Amino acid sequence: MDFVGARRVFNENSTAEGETFMKTASNILLFVGAVLLGACGDRTTAPVAASQDAIVSGSGATANLTGQDTARFTLTINAEKPSVIWVGAGNWLTIPAHAVCDPRTSSYGSTEWDKPCAPARYTISLKAKAWLDAQGHARVDFETPLRFVPSVVPTQWVTLTFTDRSAADGPDVKILYCETPSSTCVDESTTDPSLATVRDPLTGRVTRRIKHFSGYNVFAGRDSDTSFDQ
Repeated sequence: MDFVGARRVFNENSTAEGETFMKTASNILLFVGAVLLGACGDRTTAPVAASQDAIVSGSGATANLTGQDTARFTLTINAEKPSVIWVGAGNWLTIPAHAVCDPRTSSYGSTEWDKPCAPARYTISLKAKAWLDAQGHARVDFETPLRFVPSVVPTQWVTLTFTDRSAADGPDVKILYCETPSSTCVDESTTDPSLATVRDPLTGRVTRRIKHFSGYNVFAGRDSDTSFDQ
């Protein structure tokens, strides 16, 4: 789905949240691009003091993903601060402050994604793995169950972004939800337009909101072509 297509879907469903999400996703892509440029710039410049809400890195993986090896890594989330966490080179999670449900008290499951929860107020570590599938698209599986605080405010949404130029150039790209590494992956946006994938052919990136940690796979093609490998 491109930016025009995404806007049409959201308008047809009479949801203002969708349009705001598209703007938010664009801002996220621009922000992280600026971070990458800054990281390559002059390091002799005196550092600026971090603010209370400064975005922090949460470990993760920065190596290029391959189809031959599975990258296994740990994510460390400071739940009280906004975070950008790498899940392979060019791929990242954007997690606002206070957006993670406390796993010690919150429920988890397909019927629970939109239920209220108490936000975590401590650092959470969890395991993940990522690789490229047979079509060369990224797949990431989060091995620790975790869901995010429901919100109607798009700036409080957790988003997942992949750099995949071939997928971003196509009209049928989706980031699908995979409950387990061996289960069929599904398009959650068919029942929740806020979970639609937004593509940016200029940067070669695709992004979407996620409400929970499980597995996610970039898919480019018609639904009838869906097939996945582990």
